[in-house]
Amino acid sequence: MKAEAVIKAAENIIWKNRGQVLEWLRAGRLQKATPTLLLLVLPEESIERVYGKSDEAHRELVRQAVKMLPPLPELQEKMEAVTFRAVKAVAANQEKGDILKRALNRLYDEAVEQRLLKENMVKKLLVTVRSEVEKADRNMRQRILTFEEMRLLTDLCIEGMKTDIRYAAVLLHLTTGVKTGELCGLNIGDLMRYKDVIYIEIGAKSVQNRGKVAEWKPYERESGKLRRIPCTPLAQAALSVLLKSRLEAGAKVDAPLIVDENRRRWDVLKLRAFEKELLQKVVPEYAKISRTDVIRTSFEYYCRAVCGMPDGQVQKILGCKAGQTYEEWYADYNSRVALITLCAQLTRFHNLLAEKGDRWKVAMHLHLRVKRGASVQIQTEHGIKIEKI
Repeated sequence: MKAEAVIKAAENIIWKNRGQVLEWLRAGRLQKATPTLLLLVLPEESIERVYGKSDEAHRELVRQAVKMLPPLPELQEKMEAVTFRAVKAVAANQEKGDILKRALNRLYDEAVEQRLLKENMVKKLLVTVRSEVEKADRNMRQRILTFEEMRLLTDLCIEGMKTDIRYAAVLLHLTTGVKTGELCGLNIGDLMRYKDVIYIEIGAKSVQNRGKVAEWKPYERESGKLRRIPCTPLAQAALSVLLKSRLEAGAKVDAPLIVDENRRRWDVLKLRAFEKELLQKVVPEYAKISRTDVIRTSFEYYCRAVCGMPDGQVQKILGCKAGQTYEEWYADYNSRVALITLCAQLTRFHNLLAEKGDRWKVAMHLHLRVKRGASVQIQTEHGIKIEKI
């Protein structure tokens, strides 16, 4: 029956009972089921990964190719031949062919994850190399998280850091806008306090290239990257979790703040991988949007949109070199007044991110006493002290 209304009704019935259909497919009870059925029963996030951000014309291209594939049991055995035959028959040019190959590759991966196929036999053949123009375009596109996405990411971090300190590191990244290398380069001694303002001093970063050991590099004073960033109550909640675990382990003042299970400074690449995994829960198409630091880019945007900061303030807090010579471009965050003002601006933004309630208001009590001879003592609410002479 070719009537459109009948087809639509049948698809709705399948969608409402997709859980049962998936169980039948896994049990091998639907030997005649074609891959078209996968587009109806796979979870929504899986279908979004298959289609990506493609327009409707590209989605129709995928649907046409899937219709040409054999039933799932036969597909596993004949995957290479039938896949390339379908791509050749549907794609009008190489560009559409590459798009179609990537979509089919994601479809097979999702089917394997759902235990509907044993293995993606053509994974290496379908992953096409992008041109230099495509790579440059992807690098230049910047994705700003919407305010609802920012709130969702904040909620995930607040809930997650109760059992995993990695979520606290992401929350600190989200509330300070530092680079991932600067975040991994923080030491316990970089935490400071002036009256009611707790802040971190950014004076170094951890640099790591793929396949190489991370290096800890201090900034030169002339670089303009040395700066102070105040920590709002939301950021203090993250710091409290990170600091408690470190002090309980007997860490010293000059020890790294964020470490892995072996108590070594957390790798930049591991941090980025964890953030990508977390962001995919907030933005399903994250892998297709940009290679830029999405958290840092979003922080920069909301500093202007919500905090009301001029460009000079934003560039200074991000550690960027000022592009103009006007006085406002050179905000001095070594100034105590400027630091308090900046803290108030960020608090206005962070109060909107977290839901009302006491679950995120974890006060961080950090007491610093500096004596002659460079003696520093830090004491937390947990009753743990560390000293540096």
